[in-house]
Amino acid sequence: MKRTQEEAAQTRQQLLDAALAVFSRKGYHATRLEDIAEAANVTRGAIYHHFGNKTDLYLTLIQEVSTAFGQIINQAIEQGGDFETIGSRVMVNTWVFLDENLRARQITELFYYKTGDNPELAQIRAHRNAEGTALIEAIAGFMQVAIAEGELPATLDPYNGARSFISYQNGVALQWLANPSAYSLKDNAEALAKIYMRGLMGQ
Repeated sequence: MKRTQEEAAQTRQQLLDAALAVFSRKGYHATRLEDIAEAANVTRGAIYHHFGNKTDLYLTLIQEVSTAFGQIINQAIEQGGDFETIGSRVMVNTWVFLDENLRARQITELFYYKTGDNPELAQIRAHRNAEGTALIEAIAGFMQVAIAEGELPATLDPYNGARSFISYQNGVALQWLANPSAYSLKDNAEALAKIYMRGLMGQ
């Protein structure tokens, strides 16, 4: 029984690896289930046994990297410190993870550059937008506390601060993903974070 469960888990992972490889090569829209089955060296029926459809495979990959980034952010916050220290740590740790983890990089590239506007993914986009709204609320709350404690200027709109934080963090990542050979994101992460945090705190 244990071996059967291990084999099922191995097949499931094999399908996810194959899906990521094919999605990365052909893009989401052009990829067929037959392409994934062939890359994984399994039947199309094996895909249906583990995943409902192509969208399910895609969503599982996106959720994988989303969960990983979420854990990194939570760990950065739990380590404590003042606002500048925590904010910088969140940026640095996510950028370093993106630089060092090829799989996370491939999934992030897939989401931003190789998915396109597919009606079948409308529900996924709506879910991601809801997550984005919740994230802005959380960061704005964090900034409100920092304002109250005098760590951020009283004139700062915490919601605009939250939007700028997310925009800068994502913007740096996407700019680097467009040409990762241009420079080391890992080596420049602390300097890039300092530029933003010092600007925010001194505005």
